[in-house]
Amino acid sequence: MSAALPDLVRAGLERPVPDEARALANELASESGTAVVAVLFYGSCLRNQTVEGVLDFYILVDTYSNYHASWIGAAANAILPPTVRYRHGEEARAKIAVISATAFARKMLPDSNDTTMWARFCQPAALLYARDGQAAATTVEAVADAVATGAVWAQRLGPSGGTSADLWTALFQNTYGAELRVEDGGDRGQTIYHQAEHYFDAMLAPALAHATARQGSSGWPDAQGKTARQYMCMWRRKSIYGKVLNISRLVKAAFTFDQKVEYIQWKVERHTGKPLHLTDFQKRHPLIAAPGVLWRLWRQGAVR
Repeated sequence: MSAALPDLVRAGLERPVPDEARALANELASESGTAVVAVLFYGSCLRNQTVEGVLDFYILVDTYSNYHASWIGAAANAILPPTVRYRHGEEARAKIAVISATAFARKMLPDSNDTTMWARFCQPAALLYARDGQAAATTVEAVADAVATGAVWAQRLGPSGGTSADLWTALFQNTYGAELRVEDGGDRGQTIYHQAEHYFDAMLAPALAHATARQGSSGWPDAQGKTARQYMCMWRRKSIYGKVLNISRLVKAAFTFDQKVEYIQWKVERHTGKPLHLTDFQKRHPLIAAPGVLWRLWRQGAVR
């Protein structure tokens, strides 16, 4: 296996981050003792080096039972990871996703139907906490797999003979479309690429070499002989699965997501510029109210 991609990923995960993000990552790690394997920071606040908006974190844990206070919380996360919570502090807002390190690694592979996961971590991220050297190494390996998976699908979905910009832009346009979003997709693929174009350009060739070396191993099926049409059929299935998965996670969040109403209102209003007015009943019973609210947002063009 090529060592070039893991080395590039390891260096990338050491990128500078806002002080508030690093402090919060240390706080999140210390709250649960040795259950936390690693804390990753990613998303628009990382790319823009700002704390305006929501800081996005993934907490990787050894087992759900060690992390969650109740068996119900542990079971819910095991069935449909990750469990997401929202923290609105004085200095910053944060969205915190919790998943086992094992499940995280599986979802970074090209045969995973959960495009949401690897699509996020083939983009720039920062490793702000690792329990020990082994935890750091396995996290680097998982993120390297995500970058390789992204490169493979960029090549499959992008134009034949396209540039690095063409391939990564096509990838993010398609992964964005595979999710249920309140943001306008528009030129989102170009925006993501241009925010870190040097990173993506440097990663492409090593990532494809890494993927070639991994072919035939678990999670890396040999893709020889497939046509562009077959790849598009595979992607359409992933896209449908992705939207179903997003809806399922929204239903789960109605039970497990702290401050869910506040987060959803903020998210919709920030990305659409339209206020989301909820009745007292809708705030108290988000699961019952969700279909009606989603229908209203869809009719307004806020959900795609």
